[in-house]
Amino acid sequence: MLSIVEKTSPNRISDANAVSDKRDVFLFDLSVLVPGKFGPLDHDFADYLRNFAYDRPCYLLTSVSYNELMSRLPARVRRVFRGIFVSSGAEWWSGDEMLDRQDHSFSDDLYEYLVKIVQNSAYPGKVAPLIENGPATLRVCLAGTRATTEQLKTHLKWEDEHHELPIILNELNTKFPEYETNQESGSSLIISPKSFSSALVHDQIMACHEGARLISYLSHRSAAGFAKHLCAAMSGNDLLTEVDGPSDLGQLMRYEIRRACTREL
Repeated sequence: MLSIVEKTSPNRISDANAVSDKRDVFLFDLSVLVPGKFGPLDHDFADYLRNFAYDRPCYLLTSVSYNELMSRLPARVRRVFRGIFVSSGAEWWSGDEMLDRQDHSFSDDLYEYLVKIVQNSAYPGKVAPLIENGPATLRVCLAGTRATTEQLKTHLKWEDEHHELPIILNELNTKFPEYETNQESGSSLIISPKSFSSALVHDQIMACHEGARLISYLSHRSAAGFAKHLCAAMSGNDLLTEVDGPSDLGQLMRYEIRRACTREL
């Protein structure tokens, strides 16, 4: 039976945050660091994050590709992470070098069905390409996988009125039970074979830090979506905090800094 992972919030630091005998390891969700789709990391927060990661083993997780990550996270920040897991954890990078890659294939039937879905979408502002193929994921974005911020905002406004993505999501999960479809953002869906699991991220981190406690800061959408198997793999000593954005995350990071100072006294 899987252990229950205690969830905390920025307004309620859990008693489980008491001083640990093991060194803590931190996992950050890119969508918490940079909540705006395709937006860059705030400059001041980038420096704060970099200083935090210098003193602690930190990892990063995202559903996007490494190329997209590079456009949103400056090199000076990427370099301080012990590892970066992209494409929902299918690729593991460090120092702009790929250390591991999990390749999974997708059926022709799924590809053909996705093509029909995007062709039949009622959204009038589609800009190709609409489907992005990763090592273990397929990403569908009706605004376009290379859409600008303005194009995404236009689609989000349309989606709020028409609610097309939840219908597509349910169709895919019903027609293709061997795959798992989750809503990645307000404009995109992400599909992965059930033979692939984001729990691999937990296993790889723990293999590098045996006996450590994993403290994860994830968005609600990530925790309920592509990263839910990672969350399920956490032990009872691990901590999972669902965070709204950089402001809440900064509060939690300041707490960890104060806790470390107290431990050193």
